This record gives sequence, structure tokens and C-alpha cells, in this order.
Amino acid sequence: MDVTGIDTPITRMLGIRYPIIASPMFLVSNVELVSAVAEAGAIAAYPSLNYRPEESFRESVREIRRRTDKPFGVNLVIKLTPRFEEDLKICLDEGVPFLITSLGDPTEVIRLAHQNGAKVFCDVINLKHALKVRDAGADAIIAVGAGAGGHAGTWTPYVAVPYLKEKTGLPVVAAGGIATGGAVAASLALGADAAYVGTRFIASREANADNDYKKMIVESGPEDIEYTPEVSGTNGNFLKASLTRFRAGEVQGAWKDVWSAGQNVGLINDIKPAADIVADLIREYEATRAALPPLRAATVS
Repeated sequence: MDVTGIDTPITRMLGIRYPIIASPMFLVSNVELVSAVAEAGAIAAYPSLNYRPEESFRESVREIRRRTDKPFGVNLVIKLTPRFEEDLKICLDEGVPFLITSLGDPTEVIRLAHQNGAKVFCDVINLKHALKVRDAGADAIIAVGAGAGGHAGTWTPYVAVPYLKEKTGLPVVAAGGIATGGAVAASLALGADAAYVGTRFIASREANADNDYKKMIVESGPEDIEYTPEVSGTNGNFLKASLTRFRAGEVQGAWKDVWSAGQNVGLINDIKPAADIVADLIREYEATRAALPPLRAATVS
């Protein structure tokens, strides 16, 4: 199928074919995953903290540039991160075109990024935070709803997406439980301008995740996910089996051995290349649109 792309404010803003963002996942997203998603027509971001020390992060940016000429992004955790300022400087020096901020005031990031020609999206879970980042100049907000992997909000995307879009006037990325093209289509129908896909890409060939982690995602269902603040002090969604090990003191490092995942695990049935995942999402998106029942005139007997 020859598809030129899906046109939304975010695909135009970022210069990508499809409104799909492979979300930045701590210790999982890497050069290989980001490059493969970019080459497939979507866009991916990765946390700067996935590469240590700072110069390793700089080299990761340059390696992505060697692998693809397509846009990509970096996630910067602002609060409680000693490396934040150095990582931001590297992003600016290297001309990273797309930044995602988490946990903290993004005002200075947005100011400097815009001077550099980059776009900045901000994670939000409620209206208060959404209005703050809008006023700071964010280019779009990521509405992290219930069911998302890692630190998730509590609002259903059915409410979060249209509500935050109406109240902020900004483009909105839907996040939380998106693993299929049908969910991408539903997100756009709600008014989202892109879909944020995380857990599905953990089960990719390129992702830097333990094979047992990937296998657990494929074999789990939504009932195997628990929402808890135990791991980091902030509520997030994790695979229950890894939490059991954590609670028993059988893990060395919480973030390495406690495995984050969204409620969409039950919709993920295989491990495959990231490019194939993007292709599946687009094929399913088009099939979902085609299968929607048409509006028909009422029949009067």
C-alpha cells in the first residue's frame, strides 16, 4: 500500500509522515529503536539519561544522525537531575530538533529550544500543568492518561484529550494504552494530533530490554498490571510479576529490574522489528477507518 502520510498539525510541525511518537522509555529506548522508527516514517524520542556519562549521550545523538536524516527527539527530565543542564546544552549544540520535557518547569528549555529552532512537547496529567506549560510556550502537550506505562495519569483518554485540547488550544498527543492502529484512529477521532506509543515498542527487536521483559509483555494481560507509587514515589504502571520480586527484595536496581508496562499488554502478541510495528499501526489505522459503520437514514415501518 502506497501511503504518503497522515496530515495533522503535529506531522507538519515535526516533518514526519505518520502521527505516531514512540515514547521515550527509561533504559529501553536506544539509538537503534529511535533510528528505526524514524526511518519508518514516525518519530521516536529517548531519555538523555539512557546514555552515561554525558559524552556518551552526545555520541548517541551523533550516531542517530549517521543512521538517519529523519527527525528524532530527546526526553529531558528537569527536576532532580544533576545532568539536566549539561544534557540540554548537548541537545542545543547538536541541533536536536524535538524535545520532550518531564518533571519540572520547562520555561527555560522552551526558550532556548525555540531560539535553536527546536520544538518542545511537555508531559501533563491534568489541566493545571497543561495551562502552565502552554503559558511557558510549549508547542504541544502530551496528555498522559490512565493505562499508560510508567508514570501515568488517572483520566481516561476519552476525557483527557478533548478536554485538554479545548482548554489549552494546543495540539495534543494522546498517551495511555495505545498499541494498535485502531487506538491510533480512536485517538485522532477524539481530537488528538498524534498518538504516543510506548509499551508496544518495548516488544521490538531493537529495544534495549531484557528478553524476559519482552516475553512477559507478550504473555501478559491488563490484569497483570498494577498502578503503584512503590517504585519511585510517584504512581505508575508496572508488571505485577516484577513488582513481586521487588517487594521480596530480589532485585538489585528498581528501574532495571522492575518492569514498566501499560494496560495494553494484552493487545501485544509478538516481538518484531520497529519498522514492522509502525507498518502494522498504519495498516490497522486504515482498516479501522474503513470498517466504521456509516450513518444511515432511519427506516420507517
